[in-house]
Amino acid sequence: MLYSIFMLNLYWVTLAVNFAGMVLSLWLGLYLVTRNPKYPIAWMTALVLWSMVGLFMNVLLALNPPPPIPYRHLWTRFLFPFWPAGAHEGSASSWLQGWSVTPAIAIWHHVTTMLRPGRMGLWRWTRVLLGYGLAVLAILLQANTAILFTVENSDPLYLNSLQAGSLYPIFGAAMIILTWGSVVNLARSARAAPASNVRKQLITLAWASLIAGLTGPLSIMGSFLKWPVPMVAMSILEALPVILIGYGIARYSALMEGRTIRRDFLHNLSLLAIVVGLYLLASWILVKAYGVPKVILTFIPALAVLTHFLVNPVIRLIDWLFFRQAIRELRSNLHQLAQLAVEGEALADHLRRILRLLCESVRATYGLVLVFKAEGVELEAAYQWQHPALELSPEALAADDITHLAPGHFNHPLDEAALLIPLYAEQEQIGALLMGCPVNGVRYAPEDVDYLLSHADRIGEAIKANRLKTDAMQQIAQLAKTQRLTVSDRSFPIPVDTVELALRSLYDYTFLADSPLGELRLVHNQLPAVQVTHLERGKAVHEVLLKAIEKMRPPNTIPRDPPPREWYPYLILHDAYLEEIPNRDIMSKLYISEGTFNRTRRAAMRSLARALGEMEASA
Repeated sequence: MLYSIFMLNLYWVTLAVNFAGMVLSLWLGLYLVTRNPKYPIAWMTALVLWSMVGLFMNVLLALNPPPPIPYRHLWTRFLFPFWPAGAHEGSASSWLQGWSVTPAIAIWHHVTTMLRPGRMGLWRWTRVLLGYGLAVLAILLQANTAILFTVENSDPLYLNSLQAGSLYPIFGAAMIILTWGSVVNLARSARAAPASNVRKQLITLAWASLIAGLTGPLSIMGSFLKWPVPMVAMSILEALPVILIGYGIARYSALMEGRTIRRDFLHNLSLLAIVVGLYLLASWILVKAYGVPKVILTFIPALAVLTHFLVNPVIRLIDWLFFRQAIRELRSNLHQLAQLAVEGEALADHLRRILRLLCESVRATYGLVLVFKAEGVELEAAYQWQHPALELSPEALAADDITHLAPGHFNHPLDEAALLIPLYAEQEQIGALLMGCPVNGVRYAPEDVDYLLSHADRIGEAIKANRLKTDAMQQIAQLAKTQRLTVSDRSFPIPVDTVELALRSLYDYTFLADSPLGELRLVHNQLPAVQVTHLERGKAVHEVLLKAIEKMRPPNTIPRDPPPREWYPYLILHDAYLEEIPNRDIMSKLYISEGTFNRTRRAAMRSLARALGEMEASA
């Protein structure tokens, strides 16, 4: 009686451990590749985890074997490619020798070798290829011969259900050497790691490899020395590394190209538990109520994890296939959106507030907004920064795009800076956003980078607009002290960028009122003598811009379609800013290329600024 109770409990514990290990391995591999689709190490680690799924499935199939089906059916061979011929026609224990452990060990050894500092030299590649060759040979031998394992009895709850073959000691020793080689790789990498967070990542992975390496000696004791080792002991030693890898990903962003967003990780894990629980309950009802084979308890929840987790990536893939161009144009328009210009201390306060929110959102250790000035680089705003003034040159911060920085790229105190985002206004870099490493990672996740990029563009536009306004006000004040321009000299230095920013916000009267153009005599002449409101000043700037654009209109009517070249400057400004027609539609209307459109638009903007200057001079 006691023996029956013990065996029943052992059955359920073994079933639960292997089921949890299978689901977690499958989910964790999917999480890695969907969050890091372009990171090779993430893909290879996912292959290791998915190979672990096969190991847990071996035990689950042995505990609840499928109904006997003649092996001559091709679809059974497709479902079980590495199981020996006739495995599911024999005893339940024959399923234990199905999926081989060697692919997981060989691929993990390759991953730990890639994590080593330095290049992959000849010696490293030789060891990696030897590991893969050994894995392929073990799979072929296990699938076609009995020289690795033979079935001794029909009790899948104990490891000695499999009797070691003649070559098992050789292959077992080789697998142990590969596993311990992985531990050595990770330990050496941790010792040479430049940052504490990297060391914690590697130490966690080293512990996972060390625990997984214990399965080799335990397997030898159970299969070769005939010790009655419970199969659940092997399963626990295989499940613990999966849990440790998951902990390393969630806590230290291990094996990730960027930073792990912990809330996203826990959200996915909670959703996994709900989905698997529902499908497991439905499968159990089918087993009890309709006598369906218990093997569906293995496959249905696993397929549920796969299908539900891939819903969002598949939707994004379909959107990318059908709406790629539209999404690119939308992102381009968002990045070109200009932030309202603010003045003096208000700009610094505004930048500090935005920088604090950005750093807290991505959990950055610190953040700096650096602006290029004639005398060098000036710190415009800072978050959690207690060091003295920095000695940097614009050349050190020059970049065409976002740059992930390695530890030590800059000298102390910037030696742990992790991300450099250049701040651009049009084609000119005016500064940089420098972010320290995340508090729980070494690199920022792609979602963090996209989030920072969208706000960095607006920061650049705000700094540029404030600089243009300051310069324009200084020019106007200087001109007020000099003699009045004669009618013959109609040159008035209105910056082209100021005019362009005003045109982009042509229907935003608040922005136009704050623009340097609001100080023009042309604008003052259109305002009432008393009680001038902010919006009235913006409307006056709006009317002045419309009059200037109309001055660029050729005297005659448009004779044909497409219009002649002399109409291009007027039509581009009128359609793009007054009618808000997309640039691509204007190019199609005029039958011109994108390069011609951009050159003509720049020339038209200069002409409009000159026209405003002449109108101001004669006011």
